[in-house]
Amino acid sequence: MKFKQSLALTSILISLVGCQSLPTETTSKPPQPTQNKTPAQEKTPSGVTTTPYEQPEIKRQPIVVQPPKQAVQRQHFEDGQQLPAFKQLMQQSQLALQRGQLDQAEQYAMQAQRLAPQSAENFLYLALIAEKRKQPNNAESLARRGLSFAQSKNLEKQLWQVIMSAGQQQNKAKVVSEAQAQLQRL
Repeated sequence: MKFKQSLALTSILISLVGCQSLPTETTSKPPQPTQNKTPAQEKTPSGVTTTPYEQPEIKRQPIVVQPPKQAVQRQHFEDGQQLPAFKQLMQQSQLALQRGQLDQAEQYAMQAQRLAPQSAENFLYLALIAEKRKQPNNAESLARRGLSFAQSKNLEKQLWQVIMSAGQQQNKAKVVSEAQAQLQRL
């Protein structure tokens, strides 16, 4: 039994010795000794000591910033004005407004707004109805909301005219002068 144990032990030792690999010779250069130069320490006026890095100074160059050119582009989006039901409701609203039937005109315009909530034309008619009802605050806010959806200069001009008229009714010189400036621009 001792013989078997010694044989097993020797075979294990031989296999372990055989698995070891010899160190490979390296042809790389030995690492250079680092210089023990201590960089000069600087003191700031507040008493803080700073130690700069051992790298060369970063060259600072002025950066020329050119803002991108912004071309005025009109965004065209589908606002529902092409729907036949919308067109019919707007015609009915216009006719009712011309006849002085403000409640009926507002009802048609509100129905049309449900079909095309981003239609500037709809906001124009609602603003005109509010103006006829002697509600200049409401007329101005509706016209301003319509301006954000206006897709033509003609519609913008009509909305600014409503804003100017509402400003005159409210005795707001600032609103009137703003509207006049915008109308001259158009």
